[in-house]
Amino acid sequence: MKLNFSVILVLLVCFIPTLKAEDFPSKAVRLVVPYAPGGGLDVIGRPITQKMSERYSVPFLLDNRPGGGTSIGTQIVAKADPDGHTLLLTLSALTIGPSIYKNFPYDPIKSFSPVIWIGTSSYILSIHPSVPVKNVRELINLSRRYPTKFNYSSTGNGTDTHMAAELLKNMAGVQWLHIPFSGGGPAAMAVIGGQVELTVLPTSFGAPLIKAGRVRALAICNVSRSTEFPDLPTISESGVPGYSADAWSGILAPANTTSKIVNQLNEDIKQIVLSQEYSALLKSRMVEPVATSVSQFTRRIYDDVNKWKNLAKAGHLKLD
Repeated sequence: MKLNFSVILVLLVCFIPTLKAEDFPSKAVRLVVPYAPGGGLDVIGRPITQKMSERYSVPFLLDNRPGGGTSIGTQIVAKADPDGHTLLLTLSALTIGPSIYKNFPYDPIKSFSPVIWIGTSSYILSIHPSVPVKNVRELINLSRRYPTKFNYSSTGNGTDTHMAAELLKNMAGVQWLHIPFSGGGPAAMAVIGGQVELTVLPTSFGAPLIKAGRVRALAICNVSRSTEFPDLPTISESGVPGYSADAWSGILAPANTTSKIVNQLNEDIKQIVLSQEYSALLKSRMVEPVATSVSQFTRRIYDDVNKWKNLAKAGHLKLD
């Protein structure tokens, strides 16, 4: 049977909108940051939104939604339509909450489709200059000899620095007392002022304090040494084999976003992250570019969630 021209024309007109509806992106894309404006994630995210806007001639917008310990912005993405037009730019602290809080509002594994692991930053185990130890082994030995002597500060209950210190405390078999503060500045000042003996500092924040002699660095918390402090050993090679705690930054989409959209975003953003200009920007912020595949990022999130769950169970860490 032959179709006349009018029938063919009607079929084409009906088919064209379907093609357009499947195109991505078809409207503005929001990259939600669950932290206050002006932070490190803004620096990381803004070049990505600019480059993606140029690539697609569709606005990619950075949308800061702080509050609720990052839960407000994170839930916006978890509940969004899985069409790729609402994304989350966040940190590895995303994987901690379910381990220590009851009735947590989202699941880091089930609520999201990982897109890309952008970069990794390190922490530094740091002490007040008056503490009479030169390395991690001496700190552990002294802590065991005087089990009530040492207190450590963190950026708050359930934060990445809290869990990094708790992991070390658990693996080393010491009894440090946790003193939470409301952010990196107050936590660092507590060590500088001698209110506590030690803390775990993000490298980007701690490096100037270490170089100025206001705190003393003992070891890098990462699995490998830092390019910023190449002579500083890792904790793993300093008497606590297997210890590793670092911070990643990455982008996620709502759960059930199609693999086509996720892979498209991964490839596009990977090109940006691996560009010379963007890699230099990350390194200036003491972040090592990673730009993984979707499967590698998915595995990292899964591993982190289980690591913190095991630590919370072993250390009886539970918060309301």
